[in-house]
Amino acid sequence: MRRAVMQYTRRAWIGLVPAARPADILPRIGWAGADTRTASELAVVLRSWEDRFGARLLEVGHADIRLMVSRPPQTLEAAQRIAAEHMVFAADAQGLRGVGWIARAVVNNPFWDFWWD
Repeated sequence: MRRAVMQYTRRAWIGLVPAARPADILPRIGWAGADTRTASELAVVLRSWEDRFGARLLEVGHADIRLMVSRPPQTLEAAQRIAAEHMVFAADAQGLRGVGWIARAVVNNPFWDFWWD
């Protein structure tokens, strides 16, 4: 994870949000970027990923979010299960469509990207 942080070069603004855990940030700020889900619905999934994969909200955009993941799946088999969740979670996960494509993209990947149009 430290290596991923050190290699992170995207420009961003820093925002501080009082929340019990990172997964609760979207509802706390009233984020409405997902056209098919409320921020509270997304937070439920983010809490699960936070517990299982160490996923933390890293970036919030107009209709997109990026997570930093400390324990991404290590095998393609494990990644396929989470890839199916990604597809249900967002219209575009990792910029790809299809469980197989997403699974290959998340193996050992410390960044998970989602956006809604």
